[in-house]
Amino acid sequence: MKPITVAIIILFISCREPFNNENSFLNIDLHPPVLQNIEINRGDSLTITFDEPVLFSGNDYKCDPALPLEKWTTEENSIIFYFLEQQIPGKMYKFRSIVSDSKGNLLSFIFHYYGWNPERPPLLINEFNPEGSGNNPDTIELYAVGPGNTAGVTLYLGTADNFSEEYILPSLDILQGDYIIIHMRPEGTEGDISETKDKTASTGKLSSDLAWDLWVDGDKPISGKNGVISLYTNPFGEIIDAVAYSNRITADSEDYHGWTASTIGMIEELSFLSAWKNTDGFIRPEDAVNSEGTTGTRSIGRNSLSGDSNNKSDWHIVPTGEKSFGQANSDNVYIP
Repeated sequence: MKPITVAIIILFISCREPFNNENSFLNIDLHPPVLQNIEINRGDSLTITFDEPVLFSGNDYKCDPALPLEKWTTEENSIIFYFLEQQIPGKMYKFRSIVSDSKGNLLSFIFHYYGWNPERPPLLINEFNPEGSGNNPDTIELYAVGPGNTAGVTLYLGTADNFSEEYILPSLDILQGDYIIIHMRPEGTEGDISETKDKTASTGKLSSDLAWDLWVDGDKPISGKNGVISLYTNPFGEIIDAVAYSNRITADSEDYHGWTASTIGMIEELSFLSAWKNTDGFIRPEDAVNSEGTTGTRSIGRNSLSGDSNNKSDWHIVPTGEKSFGQANSDNVYIP
């Protein structure tokens, strides 16, 4: 599994290198170890890699929720932690520890990670309405290409390193062909129920008895005419799927290659990941799905077979009233 790069949330550094004479500072190592990545490849272990060999004491470890530590081993610059219990798939853990290098430089760090999910299903972003209205609020539909459990899968309005909103899916057992509707602007009514057992439990706007309805906390509107929606294995994981959309052209902005100031960082990251068809290594507005004409009742969707080539040709705007959240998409195309 590809190593997962994480941001260190809190960092404390100290040095315990003695000074022997007036010139000793020329040879002193004052640099603490640097945490480079974590890797989760099974349910009872975690590998943390640094930029140099480190020393670790079993007393310098805490995890919330608790994961009792059975043992640890070191391999070159890495420490492998083995737990007495299996991690809960998709559960967020807060990991704290302290390590030092051979010169006594200390690194105290805290990071969050999500429990290993061996049953994650293949998913696609299948339909969305970025110009939602009162009766048709902003909504994103996912399509299950295969079965599995969604715990920890993360939806971004943007990309993992450049986003306006994120939503981490709960543990939900789904079958191939299932639809998941993520309601981005809940009204807080009694019908805004996130379904994990019964597809008919939710009665909120745009809910479907044929799909799994999930409601975000708070208000997370989709960017209207220009933006990126992406799906990752977990908040620190690999990208699963993405869609870029725009009503602009490259000539609209010399500074941002046609994009807006709020979307250029997302586009640069998506271009780097090669997750969308681009032009000479960069996604131009012309490479994105044309969003001109979308409304609350004219959604943007894939074809009825949910074809996926990471290309704008997979997508189209449907005519008024043909949005299809919770079922196969309409192949009819909106013509201005």
